[in-house]
Amino acid sequence: MDQEKANKLFTYMKKEINRSLGGLVVPRHPKPYYISYLYKDTRSYNTWARYGSLGAEKKEHNRHCFADVRVGNYSFDHVIKGGLTDNKEDAESTDLVEMPLDESEDGVRFALWRLTDAKYREAVASYHGRKSRDISYLDENRGLPSWQPCEPARNKEALRQPKFRESHFKKLVMEASRIFKKYPEIKSSYCDYTCELQTKLFLSTEGTVRQWQQPHHSLSAYIWYHSKKVNQDYTLTYDVTDPKELPNLKKFVADIEDKINLLYSLEKADRMTSFTGPVLLAPQPAGLFIHEVLGHRLEVNRLLSDSEGKTFQGRLGQKIMHEGLSIYDDPSIVSYQGRSLVGSYAYDDEGVKPVKAHLVERGKLIGFLSSRSPTKKRGHESNGHARTQGFERPISRMANLFIKSENGHSWDELKQRLCEEIRSQGLPYGMILLEVEGGETDTESYDFQAFMGQVTLAFKITANGKESLVRGVDFVGTPLSSLANIIATGNEQAIDNSYCGAESGTIPVSTISPALLLSNLELQLKSPTRVTQYALPLPWVKQKKK
Repeated sequence: MDQEKANKLFTYMKKEINRSLGGLVVPRHPKPYYISYLYKDTRSYNTWARYGSLGAEKKEHNRHCFADVRVGNYSFDHVIKGGLTDNKEDAESTDLVEMPLDESEDGVRFALWRLTDAKYREAVASYHGRKSRDISYLDENRGLPSWQPCEPARNKEALRQPKFRESHFKKLVMEASRIFKKYPEIKSSYCDYTCELQTKLFLSTEGTVRQWQQPHHSLSAYIWYHSKKVNQDYTLTYDVTDPKELPNLKKFVADIEDKINLLYSLEKADRMTSFTGPVLLAPQPAGLFIHEVLGHRLEVNRLLSDSEGKTFQGRLGQKIMHEGLSIYDDPSIVSYQGRSLVGSYAYDDEGVKPVKAHLVERGKLIGFLSSRSPTKKRGHESNGHARTQGFERPISRMANLFIKSENGHSWDELKQRLCEEIRSQGLPYGMILLEVEGGETDTESYDFQAFMGQVTLAFKITANGKESLVRGVDFVGTPLSSLANIIATGNEQAIDNSYCGAESGTIPVSTISPALLLSNLELQLKSPTRVTQYALPLPWVKQKKK
């Protein structure tokens, strides 16, 4: 999208937003007091290949709009539970978020009118529902304002045109995918490349105008290792904002072969049982651990929902973890240690310029990730962490989560400390977790306050330092006890660019973390998969005589 097209869209958005603010008046029902449009233009390219054969190649261009129509006033409106439940797929407005692909005034204004009118009617219904619930149920947030007013702000960042190196990456995934033919135990595989440039236009009745772009590039290789003894899949992924950081063919193939050799080594690895005891987390799993255990529970919108466990509500100023750790989230940092951070952005999806959110200072909780939804009666200020993937209401989310340690130890020193902990606890061994592929956590009050991380590379280590590869476990636990079990930290950080899913959709995030040593962490058996061998081998593998 160029600036001329963006200016046209801003003109049409302004006409409709002003018309709606003054014209959406229905007798005996509340009027809108705030309306905003988040107009998103997304251009993407994707290609994937298997065994040197191109599987698909497609370009996509779409436009969507999130319309926020709030009725009542800043003190009391229709949004409840911090907006966590405002993501109904069966709502009328959900089917109206798609916008025209051109800048025809009639087409754009028609789409905005339909969307805005639907959002208004849904907001009015929610407003009356909230008022009626006051008769029977206690509203814990009744004394809090519903929305933070903001001074108008204008900023339009320069727009770049997408330049996708389509032929280069199509050739790269085709050539790299040939490597899997050498390995008969790899029963399924492919190499994939996706790039995307999203242009966002934000306009509100407060007078705020924002314009910015978010690029993303992802190169990955999917590997499914399936033998009579081992059945495990693995995805090698590189997520960046600058395609120059992606590996060339030689490096990509070498990384794939390293992962394949690791999967082959699992044939000789010990099959784990459940375990509880000292565990050393390398930087990448340590970052996931903090993300799942702490990060989601510091998203301030969760403090506004009576369905949430609110683990850290009322604990500001209290020690919650190792005194050598400090944590903050800063979306404004676009790169770190020479690598781009996919969690960075110029403005959040409520039109707020993000600022550094200080969360933990030397083990003490000092702040939260906030949006424009207030958690106190006066003086609430958003730190710009409201984000959404699509039609969902933006809520406070992690972006670039930095975990920093003071007086950290080297990796060898942490392993030595782990061995000492094994001896002091009188255990036969401890665990080292080097890689994880994903995780999840429950934060709602009706369920257990727990988390889980999917382990892909782990070693068992004895008190005398002997290491052996193991397979078949994931780490689990509860937040408060697990944080209290951190006894030492590393002195080197690693960057993990990935995606995070929650109520407002799946969004890119970056986690920068050192290694962590825990005196106790529980490992549980992976869910078993009982898939038989194929009746025939791969076409190029000679069939064994029976």
